[in-house]
Amino acid sequence: MKLADDDRYYRAIGKLILNQHPLSTKDYEAYKIWPTNADRDDFQKVMESADRADVLTTYGVRSDAKSVGRNIPDGYLFFHDAISEWLAENEGEEVKKKIPALYGAIRDNVRLVVIDLDEKDDAQLIFETLNARGTPLLSADLVKNSLLSEIKDNGGDAEKAYQKYWQAFDKDAPFWRAEIGRGHARRARIDLFLQHVLTLLTGDDVSVAHLYATYRDFSLGPHSGSPEERITTIKKYGEIYREIVEEHEEPRIKTFLYRLKVMDIGTAYPFLLKLFDVMGARTDLLTEVLADIESFLVRRMVCRLSTRGYNRLFVDLVAEVDGTTDQIPQRVRGSLLSRTAEFDRWPSDDEFRKAWVNNPLYENLSRPRLRLILEAMEAALRGDFAETKDVPKYLTVEHVMPQTWQANWPLPGEASEVEETLHRNQLIHTIGNLSLLNEKLNPAQSNKAWLNESDADGGKREALDDHSVLYLNKRLCEHDSWNEASITERSDGLFINAKNVWPLPSAED
Repeated sequence: MKLADDDRYYRAIGKLILNQHPLSTKDYEAYKIWPTNADRDDFQKVMESADRADVLTTYGVRSDAKSVGRNIPDGYLFFHDAISEWLAENEGEEVKKKIPALYGAIRDNVRLVVIDLDEKDDAQLIFETLNARGTPLLSADLVKNSLLSEIKDNGGDAEKAYQKYWQAFDKDAPFWRAEIGRGHARRARIDLFLQHVLTLLTGDDVSVAHLYATYRDFSLGPHSGSPEERITTIKKYGEIYREIVEEHEEPRIKTFLYRLKVMDIGTAYPFLLKLFDVMGARTDLLTEVLADIESFLVRRMVCRLSTRGYNRLFVDLVAEVDGTTDQIPQRVRGSLLSRTAEFDRWPSDDEFRKAWVNNPLYENLSRPRLRLILEAMEAALRGDFAETKDVPKYLTVEHVMPQTWQANWPLPGEASEVEETLHRNQLIHTIGNLSLLNEKLNPAQSNKAWLNESDADGGKREALDDHSVLYLNKRLCEHDSWNEASITERSDGLFINAKNVWPLPSAED
């Protein structure tokens, strides 16, 4: 940008940022600094742009935009606007004083630290040491730098390797560097991805907190392969991981991946990376394996069985993916069925039914997991003749008989009040008394009675019949009354669907 059309300072600042090398053969040699691989394209575009408007045009954004969503051009736009605003604060002689001050600040107060290394210096070690007290690097950054250093040390072309195998991870930073998880477990997605890859490659449960140390140990081991092989493997699994995260085009696989995400079973991903790598082209067999995995996980979730053994379980299942592709579904199924310990067994139909009917799932499960269960029941009710099988997501969970039932839902009066109150309070949180509503209809239902002839708007049944298109609620509207017996009957009826959606196969199936 020109400073108040003063060419002298414009040219002077140019000398601070550009080299004068008439014999240079590479474009980047003209720049005093040259950024890391991920930012080079952006840096060159900004440096070659004529002005602010040219930068915005280059990135295809509106002329009044304040950012383009990328670090280098956004940095340029910020400083351009800040300097322009500062210069516009005064006129005449005051502006003339500001231009030399700005030039002096850039020339005298901007400092670059240059470290010259010889062949014996370990650039990676120096890089890590210098950064120890600064902004923490992602473990993925350390793995990348280590890989590229190894390739260079082995006589390979690190620049070409970066562009071919790693550049996609850096270019799509909004996806790969997005933070995933909650609280202290929150991590950049690329670090979680590398955790899954290293778990798969090492056969051990890898901690994300020690990711780089694990990678270094693995790279020195006898089964690590060359750095070129390692970076190729990471690229391959990166493409598979992205397909898993961003949903699959096959409907049943897409449904599985959505439900897995809701259940938050991250320990399954090393196994899934291997499974999709080996069976990606055989969606029929892949669907079969995923249906078994889903049944295993959902049944255990409903039965309130621990997830602590899943790390080891899914690492062990990786071995079942080797061998003849056609036999993988049977091998995975056989492995799951053979497990009898509390932390890895597949619940039987009897255990599943008992938990399904009796457990207060509203209290036991998080809302997303409970919605998953109810969405699956809605999908099962729709059948092949329904106009669509797509079930709306993110509806709210509704108690048919409300949690505060005392005003409009009298007790049967067939036993003591204490006994009937206890029994009712146990039942209202079970699956038979739960449904889905949109967020506007749910509060309108509130604590209404099931039927209410004295109210112009009617009771709950009228509202469901008038406004809800869900099959779950249409079936509810078939009831003239809603009580404890109705809840138990509905739990039993929904279980028939649940057993079909999440079956327990035999080893011979």
